[in-house]
Amino acid sequence: MRQLGWMLLGLALVVMAGCGFHLRGAADLPDSIKTLFIQGIDLSQTRGRALKEGLENNGVTVVSQYQAGQAVMTITENIQERRVLSVGSDAKVSEYELYSALRFSLTDGQGKALLADQLVESQRDYQFDQTQVLSADEEERLLREQMDQQLVQSVLRRLSALK
Repeated sequence: MRQLGWMLLGLALVVMAGCGFHLRGAADLPDSIKTLFIQGIDLSQTRGRALKEGLENNGVTVVSQYQAGQAVMTITENIQERRVLSVGSDAKVSEYELYSALRFSLTDGQGKALLADQLVESQRDYQFDQTQVLSADEEERLLREQMDQQLVQSVLRRLSALK
């Protein structure tokens, strides 16, 4: 019986490997963007910092000053909104939707467009309780962090498609 369990586990692993399943690891980014200058976003703020860390974790050197011959990522839109999703019978907000988006383009060291205008988006919603304002603020902060990570992963997927 124990041997049957091991055989089934082995079979499941072979099937998953055969279908192309693999854990998310480092993005395979092209050499032309291994040194990158990012403009249009503050790299010391949360979303900019998440983008910089995501790129650096995938082997890209993000520089703070542009030098000729470097790839340039231009952030043309950086949107972060909170919208009312529903209102209770007492006319008070009971649910919010968080929306985030980044619009960017990428040029190589010679100024040739590698990626034209790209838009990545993320949205979440959460229940809002007027009596639990502090916990709702913390929940919103955590959701925004998750959304920033999702945006960064989306950007990395777009960049890895360049190869």
